[in-house]
Formats: sequence, structure tokens, C-alpha cells
Amino acid sequence: MIKKVLFNILLNLAIIVLVMSLAWSYKNGYYLYIFAGLPPLAMMIYLKIRLVKSVKELTKNKQG
Repeated sequence: MIKKVLFNILLNLAIIVLVMSLAWSYKNGYYLYIFAGLPPLAMMIYLKIRLVKSVKELTKNKQG
């Protein structure tokens, strides 16, 4: 469970940094960086959703 919590923190930080860098790229007109940053952002959001589902299932199994 500790690994999942640490992975969640890492994913949150990575998503925040990517969103900030994408906003900076858009503001300064570096559109190539936006296109390069969107696939990793989508992958991290996908991993975050999978992590939340697995933790929810894990806690559901422990309680019931």
C-alpha cells in the first residue's frame, strides 16, 4: 500500500509539472512542446485512473 501512495504522489507531481509546462509552452508559442507533452500527460492521467480503481478495489476487498 505504501508503494501505491508513493506512486500516487509521484503521478500528482508529474501531472502538475506537465500541465504547468504545457501552459508555459502555449503562452510563449512553443507549439511543438505542446504536442510533445500531450501523450505523456494522457499516459499519466490513464495511470492515475488505474491506480485509483485498484486502490478502491483493494480497500473494498479488505472491508468486505
